[in-house]
Amino acid sequence: MRPGEWIQGGKMGNLSRLVKYLWPYRYSFGVSVGCAMAVALLWCANISTVGPIVKVLFESNSLQEYVDDQIAEAEATIATESAFLDSGQADTIARQARIQARISTATGRLHTYSNLNRYIMPYVPRDKFNTVAMLVFAVLIGTILKCGFMYAQEILVGAVVNRTANDIRRDCFRSAQKLDLQSVSSEGTPNLLSRMTNDIYQLMTAISVFGTKVIREPLKAAACIGAAFFINWRLTLVAVLLVPMIGVLVARFGRLLKKASHGAMESIAMIYDCISETFDSFKIVQAFGGQRRQQKQFSTANRDFYNHMMKCVRINGLIRSTTEVMAIMIVVVAFTPGAYMVLRNTDTILGVQLAADAMSITELMTFYVLMAGTLDPIRKLSSVFGQIKQGMAGADRAFELIDRESIITEPETALSLNRHAESIRFNDVCFRYATFDGEEPRPEALSNVTLDVRFDEVIAVVGTNGSGKSTLLNLLPRFMDPESGQILIDGTDIRKYRTADLRSQIGLVSQETMLFDDTVYENIRYGNFNADSRAIEEAARKAHAWNFIQDLPEGLNTPVGPGGRKLSGGQRQRVALARAIVRDPAILILDEATSAVDAEGEDLIHRVLKDFSQGRTVFIITHALSETFLDMVDRIVVMDQGRIAAVGEHNELLQSCPVYRRLSQAGLQPRAAA
Repeated sequence: MRPGEWIQGGKMGNLSRLVKYLWPYRYSFGVSVGCAMAVALLWCANISTVGPIVKVLFESNSLQEYVDDQIAEAEATIATESAFLDSGQADTIARQARIQARISTATGRLHTYSNLNRYIMPYVPRDKFNTVAMLVFAVLIGTILKCGFMYAQEILVGAVVNRTANDIRRDCFRSAQKLDLQSVSSEGTPNLLSRMTNDIYQLMTAISVFGTKVIREPLKAAACIGAAFFINWRLTLVAVLLVPMIGVLVARFGRLLKKASHGAMESIAMIYDCISETFDSFKIVQAFGGQRRQQKQFSTANRDFYNHMMKCVRINGLIRSTTEVMAIMIVVVAFTPGAYMVLRNTDTILGVQLAADAMSITELMTFYVLMAGTLDPIRKLSSVFGQIKQGMAGADRAFELIDRESIITEPETALSLNRHAESIRFNDVCFRYATFDGEEPRPEALSNVTLDVRFDEVIAVVGTNGSGKSTLLNLLPRFMDPESGQILIDGTDIRKYRTADLRSQIGLVSQETMLFDDTVYENIRYGNFNADSRAIEEAARKAHAWNFIQDLPEGLNTPVGPGGRKLSGGQRQRVALARAIVRDPAILILDEATSAVDAEGEDLIHRVLKDFSQGRTVFIITHALSETFLDMVDRIVVMDQGRIAAVGEHNELLQSCPVYRRLSQAGLQPRAAA
């Protein structure tokens, strides 16, 4: 791996790319961080009221008296320690440093309590009950404000998350559309669906918890720790030193969790695949009683998904349990020395000074509550860490799709493509299907195919299944590129043209007539998005579809349903023909277009093509040519095992080509009888 490659294509690369997707919404995200800071401060403020409440309830003096006492005590400490320092009795540097530390601490306390006395105490009632009531009311108001800021943060982050997910999903879809036919086939629709739905949902969850809990909870913990520092920075520092241990343990678990999450996402893709395969072939499953086999496949995929998810659950459980135990240890490590100093009325333990003075019970309780206040954020963080790891696994899979490049490359400097008007030549073309993910190389599908076609010719390409006839014509629109050799249109290699320009001159009617879940009008217009209603109607008339379209409930505006299921097979075929006609292509490819229609439908398609083929080059791909097409076909190309076995007219090939003779005996005569 080259230096920097890990950064660009690995974990850091995906993280930085995620930041780029979030960047347009940075202002909303920034406001949400401000809301999180407000939540943290209010959380700490609410917890900190325990100290004043304990002071009022369990000690005799009021808050004003307590503040006055603290000011007097700080002033006395400063005076006493300063006098002792000036007397010269502090004969060592260590003792001088300790005295300076006490003076500094007392000065800080004096400054703090003086400000309280000046700005806060005038508004605090002297009656104890009124003081407690005011503090409780302040907690209530603080809680309401905190919840308001939390709500605002959730809304802001939710908007950022959904917009970012939409952007990533859009780029995944665009990238998938740019892929070539072989790459899409290797991915499979279920896997693409999984990447654009489940994986991005996992990523959305990760961004959401990062923008809310991962931002908010550490701020809450930091606010509590900051307040605890003010009470006793030494004890707080002892507790904080244990935090890196949590990070080390969580990071180790995180690597295992991300690996398990990858496996779970691949398993959910297998479930999608099984569901898609079963219901796309539902008639076959029922006809051949394959329910048990499909159930077995689904159970296997379901079990794999369960195993991967349970691994994620176990690791998540370990993260939460370990983190909570470590958090309790932090509180115990901080609280136990504090309790010792209060009960023994000392500021040292084993000769180590842990406080400027002996702690009071009020200070200890407030310190304990603040340290306990860090437990809730840590507990919540432990539960979301797994979600973030799973989300980053989803990001890896989503960005893999975005980064995937098509095997079909565009020319750096494309030539302008005029309308085809001379010839098409397949020049010594060899092709084998691409392999993915370490598959064994496949045998050649086409071997040294050379074919010259004049403009305005109607060429029938016939052969048995697997002979290479569809593969050969799939090279013409550059759905695939040959391994060697050239395909030339009017003397120029088609790889020198933009694929969009090349395909704009080609009309395709395939064996599996695919219509979109839209109206008849939009399905015909799909062939030419610039076509107006007049051109759509004319194309429908030429395709002999206008009569049945007029009988539909809403005419051209009638929805055809998913896959065109509301239309019959023959109607779908004629709509597909109209779609090709409205494109006005210079080259027309019919790939087994008549295999799914009856003799009457085939005769109708023949009449359409006989008129429409004038002034175009037409390729008709079929396993056996019927008599209805023989009068319009100029030449017949016979394919056998990836090679051209013969080229000629019908009668000529019957005499000279055994392969064609077998095809005719198998397919032509029964069709003619029908």
